[in-house]
Order: sequence, then C-alpha cells, then structure tokens
Amino acid sequence: MSKPDNTIRISILVAARNEEQNIERCLRSLDLLDFPREQLEIIIGDDNSEDNTARITQQFCAEKPGFRYMKITSRISGLKGKANVLAQLAHVARGQYFFYCDADIEVQPGWASQMLSHFKPETGIVVGVTRMKKHTHLLADLLSMEWLFALTATRFFSHLKIPITGMGNNMAVSREAYFAIGGYEKIGFSIVEDYALFMAIVRAGFDFKMAYKPEVVSISEPVNTFPELLRQRKRWMHGVMESFWVTRLSLFVSSLIVPILFLLSIWFPVDPISGIFQYYLLVTAISLTAILLLKQPDLWKAALLFWFYMVSIGLIMLVNYYLPGKTVWKGREY
Repeated sequence: MSKPDNTIRISILVAARNEEQNIERCLRSLDLLDFPREQLEIIIGDDNSEDNTARITQQFCAEKPGFRYMKITSRISGLKGKANVLAQLAHVARGQYFFYCDADIEVQPGWASQMLSHFKPETGIVVGVTRMKKHTHLLADLLSMEWLFALTATRFFSHLKIPITGMGNNMAVSREAYFAIGGYEKIGFSIVEDYALFMAIVRAGFDFKMAYKPEVVSISEPVNTFPELLRQRKRWMHGVMESFWVTRLSLFVSSLIVPILFLLSIWFPVDPISGIFQYYLLVTAISLTAILLLKQPDLWKAALLFWFYMVSIGLIMLVNYYLPGKTVWKGREY
C-alpha cells in the first residue's frame, strides 16, 4: 500500500475495459477539472482490454503529468473485474480521498471541488448524481430520468440517515474509511462493487452524504439497445436484492402497483383507476422537482412519460432477474 502524500488531496481512480469509444472523452473532462493540479492525481486501470483502450489512454497520459496508466493483468485473491482493478489502484493511490469515475463518464469542471466540499471529519463516503447524454434518444432521456428519480429518493432517505446505495460512476470515499474497512480485499467480490463498498463503509460507522446539486451531475453514455439494457439491469438487480429493505420494497411496489391496486379493489373499497392516476401524479411531481432542482430542463418530456417507463422496466427487471442464466458484463460472465 502506498503512503498518503499530503500534497495530493484527491486520487481519481478509473477502471476501464474495452472503452475505446469513450475513454478519451472521459480523460479530457478530467483534464479540465477546476482543481489545483498539484493536489490531484488521475490513475486509469486498464482491465486487460481487448480493443484500443490501452493505446488511446497511454497516448493521452504521455502528455499529461498528472495522469497515470496501469495495465491490470493480475488478480487479487477473491476479486475479479472492476473490484479487482479498483483494489489495485487504491494501493498505489496517494490521495487523502479516492474519487471514482467510470470510463464512459464525462465530469463537469467543478465536480472534484464540489464533491470534496461534502466531506466532514466523520464522513466516509459521498455519492454524486449522474444522467445520460442530452439529445441522444428517448430511451436515453428515460434512463436519465430514472437515475435522477432514484437519486432524489436516495437524497430524501439520506436526510433520515437511511443508506440506500452507492454509485460507482460518481462517488468518493475517504482514504481513512476505505482502508478502515479493509478495502475490496476484505469486502470480497461483488458484481455491484459500488454498493458493496458503500454499505461496508456505512456499517463501519462512517457517515455518508449525498452531493445533490447541478455542479456534480456527471454525463454517462447510454445503453442503446434493449438487449444491452437487459444485461445491464440483470447486473444491477444483484445490488437491489442485496440492498436496504426500503430499496427492495420500492422496486416491488412500483413494478406491481397496477395488479396490486386491482387485487385490493376486490376486498376493499379501493378505486384502482383513481389510485393509479394518483400514483402517476406523485411520480411525475417528484420527477419534475428533480429536474428543477438539478437544472436539467431538457428532460421535462421524459418526466411526463417516466411513470409508464418505471412500471414497465421494473416488471421486466424482476422477470429478467429470476430467469436462469449468468450475468454478462464487459465480455465476461459472472
């Protein structure tokens, strides 16, 4: 394990596998961060990519002294995939804080400073906000709305000190908290490594914060096809099923709300149509509030349609999760 360097405040750790289409966009956004260069290091861990990720990253890093490329070919016992990469990067990082950013993410210039401002002495982890690229397609807008809706709920529960989830494409942890819980080596392998790290830090007694502001909204590349979406959600569902009971309950209720209301109407004086309409109004109100608070006005149409998407995708996620078969991600089976 490397020793902390008091001159380095932030180590940004990026795990990349087969990201030739996205990695340069990510690196350029990190290079534009409005943060003192002498207090920042950016380490990219190439998870044995099979495309041009290595060449693109090495060429970029060669011109930037604050960037470092690492080829990850070995495995820490018990770890694989992204968790293995991040565990190894943590051991060479020198910063007081570890910031996580996926290789398909574009951060805003104020991202690092705004996330860092949420750390207090007792804070172990800070979760940011992510959306999809603007003006891509309707599915991307609905995915953006899904993330903003979920993170708004996370924000609400954070005020009640109820931990919901971490988010590995926009998250930061203190060095102290990371090594206090033994890092990923102690956590063990998880296909949802961000959630596993988040919960381990919270269970160790560290405080958590939600950085819910426009300046920390990062931009992700969306999935573009339905099969790709199914593969992504099968992986995500592992995290949902391991998460706090509030998260699991909300998924089942939102996915099955229509049949639940019709079944209740058999035994109770419940008007299912009225109930469904009121639920639509509630979800839409939260969605519109989210885009207002986070200043994402381009999503207003998606906000009006989001309830229909949420009910549908929730049911699809449940069915897809319980179907037999392995989870495939980045060309690997888990």
